[in-house]
Amino acid sequence: MIKVEEIHHDWLTLPDGTRLAFRAWLPDNAVLQPVPAILEFLPYRKSDGTVVRDEITMAQTAAQGYACVRVDLRGCGESEGFFDDEYSPQELQDGCDVIAWIAAQDWCDGNLGMVGISWGGFNSLQIAALKPPALKAIITQCSTDDRYNRDIHFEGGCLLNDNMGWAAFFWAYAQARSPDPLLIEQDWKAVWLDRLKNMPQLATPWLSHQTRDEYWQHGSVCEDYSAIELPVYAMGGWSDGYRDTVFNLLSHLSGPSKGLIGPWAHKYPNIAFPNPKIDYVKESVRWWDRWLKQIDNKIDQEPALQYYLQDSVAPQTDYDFRAGTWVSEPNWPSPNTRLQTWHLSAQGLSTEQQQPDHSVSICSPQTTGLEGGSFCVGIRIDMEQPGDQRADDAGSLVFDSETLSEEMPIAGQIAAQFALSSDKPQANLVVRISDVHPNGEVTRITYGVLNLTHRDSHETPEALIPDHEYDVSITLNAMAYVIPKGHKLRVAVSTAYWPLIWPNSEQATLSFNTQKCSITVPVNRHPTISENIPAYDKPVTFDGKELAPSESKRVIHKDYKTGITTMETREDFGRQFYESAQSDIQFIMDQQQSVHHSDPLSAKNEIKVQVDMGREGWRTTIKGHYLMTCDKENFYLKVQWQAYQDQTLIFSKDFNDTIKRNFI
Repeated sequence: MIKVEEIHHDWLTLPDGTRLAFRAWLPDNAVLQPVPAILEFLPYRKSDGTVVRDEITMAQTAAQGYACVRVDLRGCGESEGFFDDEYSPQELQDGCDVIAWIAAQDWCDGNLGMVGISWGGFNSLQIAALKPPALKAIITQCSTDDRYNRDIHFEGGCLLNDNMGWAAFFWAYAQARSPDPLLIEQDWKAVWLDRLKNMPQLATPWLSHQTRDEYWQHGSVCEDYSAIELPVYAMGGWSDGYRDTVFNLLSHLSGPSKGLIGPWAHKYPNIAFPNPKIDYVKESVRWWDRWLKQIDNKIDQEPALQYYLQDSVAPQTDYDFRAGTWVSEPNWPSPNTRLQTWHLSAQGLSTEQQQPDHSVSICSPQTTGLEGGSFCVGIRIDMEQPGDQRADDAGSLVFDSETLSEEMPIAGQIAAQFALSSDKPQANLVVRISDVHPNGEVTRITYGVLNLTHRDSHETPEALIPDHEYDVSITLNAMAYVIPKGHKLRVAVSTAYWPLIWPNSEQATLSFNTQKCSITVPVNRHPTISENIPAYDKPVTFDGKELAPSESKRVIHKDYKTGITTMETREDFGRQFYESAQSDIQFIMDQQQSVHHSDPLSAKNEIKVQVDMGREGWRTTIKGHYLMTCDKENFYLKVQWQAYQDQTLIFSKDFNDTIKRNFI
């Protein structure tokens, strides 16, 4: 094992003179024997944001002969300058300049890889498309190729409540916290206040771009997959909102590519849940060895995709472990997949088309969706998985198969086709696929949502003509799941999915001509068992101590006087002391999402965030309050930011924005 030396904090200087803060782990002889470098480029504060995973993963990777460098974006952590927006042209140019700087260091041999999960997964793809000369390969995890349709802002042309939730979380987690006085030479308070005054309030611009315009096309590598020529290893998890990206990249990239999907939430595979974890460092080093050290280890000749085929499971809002089997595919789309069509009818689901025509209608309560779980599992503490679907099914059209006479191993994306009409010019369509257990419990397998004004285009939505029949297709999120013999396959269709998506402006009724409605299910009855997934069962630990325990709450309550139903959540991550930063932090996020069952204009999303952090002589607090409401024409956003030093208010800023609705 190679001995590793750590650079706890240092600066690199960009061509415009701005200094970015970085932390690095280097083989101790790298200056004499330069090594390839691996970059992760994030806004999440290297000293106290991603510290736990960095100290596990980067130190272990460096011990395999790599220089691992963790750089904070401009205007984040201790880095100088001002942050402007996610994946901005400035960020991507900075990333290219950082790569050039690292390649020129005496401990680097000039070959770089780029790695990241979520933000770092996004920008590694985007920077790869810009072709900086020293960048030779990337590993992108839980990322997106389409910033509009497969990110935390919009899905299927529907507005995700996480659009504002992420703006609030990101402000408190990355944007607004004070730089560490021990790590900068300037007056830390002046730097902090200057940053707060120049900080963008991101919920408003994200909400203002309601179609897939140039704002979202920027940074969406699906605009030109051919721009990415270097080797790409794409990883994801079935519990994560970004899993489809793995399949899209494998299907469209022309260069060397490989995919891996486990049962995991939005986490690195060596610290992920649900179990089983894998030895991510061992797997990633194989990729780096092949493309950064040119070691012919045959990883590029292995099956293009490995995924975890999950066994049936009772519905729970948390899972410690998901039973299943690792499967490999030579390429994607898989040659082992057979498409099976199921037709919707008055009798349920059938592989035979039913006669005669049959029309059914649904106008779901706006509270349908309360058992839907989170879009991006792994951001909060717990209780994020979808619960028993029977309550949501009560507000939906439900189509069941007969009891299955043999198991159904689903692997890939289910496509649904509908002939439908709406009594209103705007409507949302929600489709869920579930496993119905013999005891009546219902486990959601996957889902898809579509704003029907976006039925033909996310760029140019068009109103529906009331009572006109449309042929509509919707592709659901990919999944690998075995429905056992003796269970049933269920399709549930609704017009609402609160609080995952914001209600459309009108309470629409959708009518379906079931003779023209079906789903196409990808089935792989003869999967190839994968033998080379490196297991990992080490506990996740951090160098520090817990000063106060975490606390979470997820409660649904209905006011029978007003008819308002509210989902109330609390995420108190506890107070943690980090040894490497010599400081402590406590992050709390409270959220209330409420709606009236028959009034889509009653929807309200309110979030309060608070972060306390510091040490003796440096004690800071930030508080954010976000409130979103609507009427038929507009969205309304009210935001307040506050910053405190030693419990004294030193900064406050308010936003009161009106954003016109555009077919959403």
